[in-house]
Amino acid sequence: MKFIIEDPIDQSPIELIGKPEDYFGQQAIRVFFPEMDSFLIVENKGDWQVVDETDINPNLVASITKQLKSHSRYN
Repeated sequence: MKFIIEDPIDQSPIELIGKPEDYFGQQAIRVFFPEMDSFLIVENKGDWQVVDETDINPNLVASITKQLKSHSRYN
């Protein structure tokens, strides 16, 4: 799935790609940034957590999960 978030640092739009993955039986999404590495976020009881990176801006993760909730509501 493709979605656009607002960069929490400079408010510019960023187009991301999310691909579903299984993470030890839990729903997860691999998020790909343009020209950057990816990271994995896992849903656990309605909350999304980054599981394979430690230096991701929490505001960025909040922007991503907000868009994921919007997509799931309409799909």
